[in-house]
Amino acid sequence: MMKKGLLLYGILFLLISISPAKAQTRTDLPFTLPQTIFVGDLARLVVPLSDFFAGEEPFIIETPERLPLTPDLLIRRIELERRPGVLRLLIDFIPFATGNIPFPDIEFFSQYEEAPVITGLEVYVSSILSPNQMTLSEPAPPLAVPGTGFLVYGTIFLIILFLFLGIGGSVWGRRHFSEMLEMLRRKFLIFKMRRYIKNLKEESEEEENPAPYLSSLSGEFREFLSLFTGINCRSLSAAEFMELPLENQSLGPVFLSGLFQTWDTLRFSGRAMEPVDFSLAMAEIEDFLIALDRPEIEKGASE
Repeated sequence: MMKKGLLLYGILFLLISISPAKAQTRTDLPFTLPQTIFVGDLARLVVPLSDFFAGEEPFIIETPERLPLTPDLLIRRIELERRPGVLRLLIDFIPFATGNIPFPDIEFFSQYEEAPVITGLEVYVSSILSPNQMTLSEPAPPLAVPGTGFLVYGTIFLIILFLFLGIGGSVWGRRHFSEMLEMLRRKFLIFKMRRYIKNLKEESEEEENPAPYLSSLSGEFREFLSLFTGINCRSLSAAEFMELPLENQSLGPVFLSGLFQTWDTLRFSGRAMEPVDFSLAMAEIEDFLIALDRPEIEKGASE
């Protein structure tokens, strides 16, 4: 039985899968609008018809029940359009797959006993990402937080600056800082000794025999001299104080030697010590501390 479908159209429609651009090199071949179709696009297949279909009446099919079904295509509309000198079939569709997708048979609602059928129609649907050409690119480098470069380079600059300052300070400031610390240490020892004398004076005001207080004062003063000079003065005799290295020779070794000689006489002469003798001993130490502290003050002011 002969159908008016004309299998020739099926062969011509295969050319659509090769290239949409090539399909339009001839005006009598089917083509698609747009030329490149992707999955989910609403497209139109335009099929020019020959004079064989001249007797067919134009029609439009939009009812879903009358439209053919296919798993890879959703046909939305079929129209037979007639214009002066032009007869063509318009098929609006939405593809759901890529590659060559065949259309179902398109049957005409004809006045003849056997309605013509067009078979062999197919379109080519492009893929945005071709599975054969997909490759993973290298991971993008992490984005730096704004201001990171300034923070990093600023930190490096500060570290280098502190290193130079540390090296320069260790070379230039070692002598100056050591001298200043030594001056502060000596001033603290002088202050501590003067406070001890003040407390001892208050305790011995009502005592008639201040000999024990003089022994305590002698021991504490020897301890002070040991810490102040760095030489053990705890067991030195009065004569050995002459060799004590002090900057002020007139107030230092000579004074200390005579001072301890007088104290030893008061303590070990066998006679009772008068309160005035103890007061005089404390006054001499206070004068010595004042004279000892004055060079430290002048030196610190000059520096």
